[in-house]
Amino acid sequence: MKFLYPNFLWALFFLAVPIIIHLFHFRRYQRVLFSNTQFLAELKDEQATKNKLKHLLVLLIRLLAILFLVLAFAQPFIPKNKETSQELKAVSIYLDNSFSMQAEGNGYILFDEAKTTAERIIEGYGENNRFHLITNDFEAKHQRLLDKSACLNQLEQVSISPASQQKNLVLDKQKNILKDFEGIKHIYHLSDFQRSNELFNPDSSLNLNVVKFTPSNIRNLSVETVYFENPVQLIGQQNKLIVKFRNQSEEEQIGSFQLAINGETKSVGSYKIAGNAETFDTIVFTINDVGWNEGRLSLNDYPLNFDDDFFFTFLVEGQLNVYTIFEEDGNKYPSAVFSDNTLVSYSSDLVNAVDYRKISEQQVIILSNLKSIPSGLAELLKDYVETGGQLFIIPHNRIEFNSYNLLFASLNAGKVLDRVESPRKVSSANFNHSIFEDIFQETPKDLTLPKVKLYYELARSMDQELVMSFSDRLPFLSSVTYGQGTSYFLSSPLGEEYNDFTQQAVFAPICFRMAVLGAKSVYTNYTIQAQTKLTLNEMPESSEGILRMGNNKTERIPSKSILNGNMVLSLPGADLENGFYELRDDANELLAKMALNYDRIEGDLDFYSYEELNDFYANSSVNILANNLAQIKEHVKQMEDGQSFWKLCVILALFFLALEILILRFLSS
Repeated sequence: MKFLYPNFLWALFFLAVPIIIHLFHFRRYQRVLFSNTQFLAELKDEQATKNKLKHLLVLLIRLLAILFLVLAFAQPFIPKNKETSQELKAVSIYLDNSFSMQAEGNGYILFDEAKTTAERIIEGYGENNRFHLITNDFEAKHQRLLDKSACLNQLEQVSISPASQQKNLVLDKQKNILKDFEGIKHIYHLSDFQRSNELFNPDSSLNLNVVKFTPSNIRNLSVETVYFENPVQLIGQQNKLIVKFRNQSEEEQIGSFQLAINGETKSVGSYKIAGNAETFDTIVFTINDVGWNEGRLSLNDYPLNFDDDFFFTFLVEGQLNVYTIFEEDGNKYPSAVFSDNTLVSYSSDLVNAVDYRKISEQQVIILSNLKSIPSGLAELLKDYVETGGQLFIIPHNRIEFNSYNLLFASLNAGKVLDRVESPRKVSSANFNHSIFEDIFQETPKDLTLPKVKLYYELARSMDQELVMSFSDRLPFLSSVTYGQGTSYFLSSPLGEEYNDFTQQAVFAPICFRMAVLGAKSVYTNYTIQAQTKLTLNEMPESSEGILRMGNNKTERIPSKSILNGNMVLSLPGADLENGFYELRDDANELLAKMALNYDRIEGDLDFYSYEELNDFYANSSVNILANNLAQIKEHVKQMEDGQSFWKLCVILALFFLALEILILRFLSS
């Protein structure tokens, strides 16, 4: 046994005090007057024996009380092994600084409690030991051993971070830092131990200690996600935004939220969410700005507020580009539909005067009333559809079958078999087809369908989808997806002498929907990860130059790679904040606006309990500690010095003092 403060053992000389008092007490004599001394001798012998026994017992108890009181101040302990007091120690502390540690604990934020605990652990070890601090950020400065003072200074600088790491990965980092240290190694994990983060596997070769922090009030309200109901956003049109809220408390939550577009509040709404439930809401607003738009959906919640904002960006084109390639009077009907529409930039050319530079810029290309399709044009149209374009084919009343079938074959669109002159009526419409979305508020029950006098019989392909068809399932209007785009084929020429399709109410909306579907949906929001990856919808004209991504607070140069023809940017997420970022090239031209959001997984307030941790590590050497500073301080002292007995000494000293009082009271002479 050793003593933490051996100088206090000099106080054992006070053991002489009760002995001296005892000896002097026996030398004192008292005169007792008796009227009759007949039994004096017998009484004297009996009383002397009794008093002697009592005084000796009181003396022994006093000596023991003083002894254990002195020992309590000297703090005796038994080292865990012979080398404990001489060998240096390396102490590695993992401090969980993820967003979930913002929850309230015993009157304080869990993260503040964890920092205080980490400070007490460091202070509990001797000055000559080495220390290591690691957080979820995995910063370079947290990859080396420090002295006590430097580690305490480093601890003071730690703050809440969006980063989150798996516990096994953290432990591997700690083991790697300590592997070259020659001495005793102590590892601590200070965390709330979310269930979404797997527990580390025990290692019998290490002295592992777990400090569990438990929130006192599990409550969090979050904006989980935001997305548009329609994939394409148009200027001046009403847009529906779908919002998903989540309530992670037992009680119902009532509050308000607001939507801001480009910093301007567009909508203010309210929510009412049952306990431990999710709900969706729809916000309708009108877009007034062409180009990149910034959206932010916000609510107010405490104390976990990292998931109260959801950022998103979207691109609004000024106009939809529609290009008609026609022959004879084939421009009549497309022009009537599109030329007066302010949302459409309409152009047309004869088939022998096609401007091939326009093709890649169009949302939809219409081949109207062509007798044959030139092979060069057919090859360009194949590439156009494959990269996301929309192609609408309106045949001539006498087509050249081979040229049409060559294009159809390249698009997997079947084959034109025959020309049929016979009156027929279109019998059905596929309202589940994407082309009918947003045309009707509700599915019509008595829609008037076209009557046909001339049509082409089409052999259907595996990929073909009917939009409108005859009773025998032959297509009147059909579509085939090829690559990222879609081609549409109308089996009858336009004109009153062939059909009355142009007189139906659905003709113009169907044509406009083709243009809308040809517009690329550019809606961005990304989740900040350990390595955040961003995908560009379109490759920059120069993919060799340096790209810069930043806002008014920071600027980053992301690494670049090409995946499936798209450029993928990669950024380390440790020091990224949620919000809006601009991506610019070497010439400072704006390529895109991107929105970054914190990972919502940290808002999942489901934790391992203290008992579950004890069960999981029951058959291992892992020490499970509750968030109790006194208990932790005692544990650290034992880890540093061995088994301490000062508490036992205090208890025994108090016990003997109480026993003395009882003896003096109930065994009085």
